[in-house]
Amino acid sequence: MTKIGPLALAVLGLLAEHPRHPYDVAYTMHQRNMDEHIKLSLGTMYRLVEQLQRLGWIRPTETERDGRRPERTIYAITPEGRERLQQRLCELIAEPDREYSSFEAGLSFLHQLPKAEAAALLRQRAAALRAQIELWAYALEQHTHLKRLALIEAEMVQDMRRFQADWATRIAEEIESGTLEWAVHADGHPHPDPACRAAEDVERIGEAK
Repeated sequence: MTKIGPLALAVLGLLAEHPRHPYDVAYTMHQRNMDEHIKLSLGTMYRLVEQLQRLGWIRPTETERDGRRPERTIYAITPEGRERLQQRLCELIAEPDREYSSFEAGLSFLHQLPKAEAAALLRQRAAALRAQIELWAYALEQHTHLKRLALIEAEMVQDMRRFQADWATRIAEEIESGTLEWAVHADGHPHPDPACRAAEDVERIGEAK
């Protein structure tokens, strides 16, 4: 079965609202900030539309001309395309998918950095996320003509940004305060950072006396 990727999902979803030409699909994605989480290029869009037509999931309905611009073909979703769209939506909403995050990969080796630098970088990430939150909040305010449901994915992204910014700040504070152990043994188990180890040595010396 052909897997429906994010861009194909967007094309089918927008055509399910009403027939459109590919440029209108791309324009609507941009207007709704969907291109923030779905990679978009017009070249890829037109190739994808051809593929969806070959699969029988969309069909051309008419052509239109705006002034001297080339004719544009308007497409509509077919019953099979709508069925595939709804099937894929059910999978995406109900079933957690395995996602590969470069941030998580970096966190796996955070201990390779000096403590002060690691904390500073986490604070830098938190600041960048909060700047994105403010920018998106302003952009979303411009979409007063859209219902909340049309932008529900942007709401989730904003909440995820807030959570990650708060989390990064909290971990930075734990690193700076010493409550988060630093460095690991070769077997992967954490051992105290040098300052903590020195304090333990002092205690052992005191016990020896």
